[in-house]
Amino acid sequence: MCGSRLTACAAFFWAALASGPPTLGGSPAEASEITAESNANAHMNLAGRQRMLTQQLARNACFVMAGVEPERFAAKTEENVQQFNGVLVGLRAGDVTLGMLPEEDPGILAALEEVEELWATLGPAARQISAGDYHSIPMAQLITLNTATLKRMHETVLAMTETYQSADIPAAMLKTVGVAGRQRMLTQKVSKEVCFSIIGLDGLGAPELVDATVAEFDTAMAALLTGSEAEGILPPPTLAVTRQLETAQGSWQALKDLLQQIRAQPDVDHDTRVRLAYMSDDVLRQMNEAVNLYVQSRP
Repeated sequence: MCGSRLTACAAFFWAALASGPPTLGGSPAEASEITAESNANAHMNLAGRQRMLTQQLARNACFVMAGVEPERFAAKTEENVQQFNGVLVGLRAGDVTLGMLPEEDPGILAALEEVEELWATLGPAARQISAGDYHSIPMAQLITLNTATLKRMHETVLAMTETYQSADIPAAMLKTVGVAGRQRMLTQKVSKEVCFSIIGLDGLGAPELVDATVAEFDTAMAALLTGSEAEGILPPPTLAVTRQLETAQGSWQALKDLLQQIRAQPDVDHDTRVRLAYMSDDVLRQMNEAVNLYVQSRP
């Protein structure tokens, strides 16, 4: 295992990552080509992405209720459900096209089973709401289960970090990818919280909740940009990763400015709601590209 000097070890870690699938759809064509490193990388990346989807589908369903391009965001909610379904199966049974071998660890399989139980209700509830059914039961299910599923999915990612680490797949590398991936979720969580406030669910979009989500993103971004010995987060492995993180930070700052504007003027007009949707998705895209660069990087 690596010692305390994370920077000195980074080159080895990222060289191991480079053998893995760089992006969704860019994975090995044969199971025999999937290495332990690339398999761990794919599982971590996609399980992390599942966290984001729990928040994105709740946000997209909320935008339908808020009258923000309802047809578009209803379609996006359906896309979220299908994406989550497909990856959830792959995390358990494997999916060669996504670079994943079947999961064998009993603890991770048990965690995934708990996610499946929650998802069996959350997915249909999001579909109902995005189709215009705003009855109290699917609403309560969406409100309660999007956070419960996020929590359990996050615990699954942490379990993977513990299980997959080895001499060749150190915990610092796995944690760095996990933290970068979690930023994607926070972009959707904060816009979900603001949307809930816009439609009158003030308790679910209270300013202190938004502030806490913003603080989480800021703290993690600071660690990703420089590395953090204390947190076990590696510094960016290449200049390309640094530049992409800086680009994401710029988009994030623009979104934060909009959040402050909404906070100062609670009566949000339609154009501002649309900007919230598009700007949060821009930060999501920038962070997703950063994650892809992490897993492609060669020192």
